Amino acid sequence: MKKTGKVLIASLLVVGLLFVTFGSVFAGVIAPTGLTDPVAKESFTGEKFTSLVLSPQYLPGTFEQGGLLYPKGFGPSQGQFSGSGLKISGLKAGETVTISFDYKFYNFMWKGSIYKWDGTRWMKLDTKVVLPKADETMTWATATGVGNGTYALIIGNYGVPAVPTVIPTEPT
Repeated sequence: MKKTGKVLIASLLVVGLLFVTFGSVFAGVIAPTGLTDPVAKESFTGEKFTSLVLSPQYLPGTFEQGGLLYPKGFGPSQGQFSGSGLKISGLKAGETVTISFDYKFYNFMWKGSIYKWDGTRWMKLDTKVVLPKADETMTWATATGVGNGTYALIIGNYGVPAVPTVIPTEPT
């Protein structure tokens, strides 16, 4: 009986180990923590162009300060690249595209616009923020009618809104 008891206990331990080792795992979809690459769409059917996603370190018009990369013309507290940039080429004269950047940090005390590198500085473009619809989760910053060139979404943190320093006076 002693031998049978030891065999039974050993068998239970082995079976228990198998359940622990080969147990079921329940996993859900984990949202990506990074930003989606920017995209370009033709303005008119048939336009041919090339778009190349550029990591911030490959964007023109940058400088490094304190180990971080910033767009030229912006101080460290004024603006930074929000992910990768986009280089558009191959458009003929008069042809344009619409570009869109993932604006993950919209509404989290960040403001920003799409900028184009003109060879000497980043030029601000008219940027529209497209909020997610019912079944979507992403907010996009878009600019329409853009031609060949390098583009980036540059954002800055505006922090907590300041409390007004003027005290209202009561009417007399």
